[in-house]
Amino acid sequence: MPQRNDLLDEPVLSLSNSDYLLLRDVVEGTLITGAPGSGKSSCSGRQLAIGLLRIPGMGGLVLTAKGEEKQNWINYTKACGRQKDLLIFSAESGHVFDPIFYEFSRPGRGAGDAENVIEIFTILQSLGKQHSGSNNERFWEQMAEKLERHAIKTLELASEPITISNMNRVIESLPTRPGEFEEQAWQKESYVASLIQKIRERKDTLTGPQWSDLDVITRYLLYKWPSLDDRPRSSVEAQWSGMCDKFLFDPFNRLFSGGKCSFTPEQAMREGKIVLIDFPILEYAETGTFINVMMKLIFQRAWLRRDVNESPNPNFCWMDEFQYFVTKKDNFFQQTCRGSRVAVVCLTQNILNLSETLGENQPGSKTKSFLGNLATHIYHQQNEIETCNYAADKIGREYRYLDNYNTGTSGQGQQSHAGVGGSQQLVHILEPVEFTRLLKPTATNPLAQAIVYQSKPFNATKTPSNPKGRNYLSVYFSRE
Repeated sequence: MPQRNDLLDEPVLSLSNSDYLLLRDVVEGTLITGAPGSGKSSCSGRQLAIGLLRIPGMGGLVLTAKGEEKQNWINYTKACGRQKDLLIFSAESGHVFDPIFYEFSRPGRGAGDAENVIEIFTILQSLGKQHSGSNNERFWEQMAEKLERHAIKTLELASEPITISNMNRVIESLPTRPGEFEEQAWQKESYVASLIQKIRERKDTLTGPQWSDLDVITRYLLYKWPSLDDRPRSSVEAQWSGMCDKFLFDPFNRLFSGGKCSFTPEQAMREGKIVLIDFPILEYAETGTFINVMMKLIFQRAWLRRDVNESPNPNFCWMDEFQYFVTKKDNFFQQTCRGSRVAVVCLTQNILNLSETLGENQPGSKTKSFLGNLATHIYHQQNEIETCNYAADKIGREYRYLDNYNTGTSGQGQQSHAGVGGSQQLVHILEPVEFTRLLKPTATNPLAQAIVYQSKPFNATKTPSNPKGRNYLSVYFSRE
């Protein structure tokens, strides 16, 4: 191996006697695909996870789709002597994490900015929808954002805890018809009425900007909102309640709305903690998706704003069955996270899983753009033709001479002739069918074969006849 210059030159995974996946490669993103039973999780995924945990100070975030993910990472951390660094966040763990409290109390620039919280809500509300990017779709998002912004500002001016449950109380207590806010019954029963009264009683302590905010709040909540037609107002309310309702009941209200955080992303960056979100999607369904994605968004923001000179520990984001965790912010994050020393690892059966999540019938610009920002691809045995074609296209094509043979007759059929020739054709360097033939592990065979792709040549492929080498390498990964 070449002499190590810094942490980014730490080897994570051995690919051959002369090729290593370095940390600097992994922070550029990794994709692992393969059919069920191909060994993507149990073989290459396992070895990559252990390699990451052996990097000094490595912290990270593990999202979970399957229930066995927790036990896998318990085993990985034990194998590396890192079990004390594993922080499991579940309904029974005793840990709590209020995302709004964190965003308003965290260190760094942008803390306390309502727009950061609103953006998280907007992404959560969009989960499971097929996005067209139309102006109509964005209109409804902006309406919901406006309602959330006014709820947050009302609570902030009233010095009330800004939580999901309190925001919901504000929204549910708004007047529903013009002039209702003047009625004594509404003023007596409405939560938002009590907040506005509390703010006005603090008039001697309000600053000029706060008075201005109060004026904006009252004009919208008391006049504009109740004057909206019932149908658009109900649509906006439904967009909010569909997202927040699941966090209003125990245990999620206790876990995410208590105004406390028993752990933070900064612990992963400064102390090397590995935070595992133990709300598997296959067990918690849509709620599990919300929780995993919400935590990912919080960590992504923290990673991008950190100063690596102050907290240089590398981190990873591990997503097996990553199609369940994809949001419209992931491509932007992947374009920029290398500078924050964050290694994103994505495992899935095939690329159609991703394109379906992104609203594409076939892998299109959104799918290919995201995958193009993952520098290392590990292809295990594959049954899905689009993924086979994509992998073959990724490796590339070359001109080759292909033989052809022909026979024929001349004249009145009295003379026959045969000929052999050749022509140059542009063909795949590695044909798509080769990905269907890769070795899968069995009960008696612990090895899984994979084709590893990088844009640079592998040393093991350089020969006297091909000194430049190839950009792909056949590797056997073991589950043991």
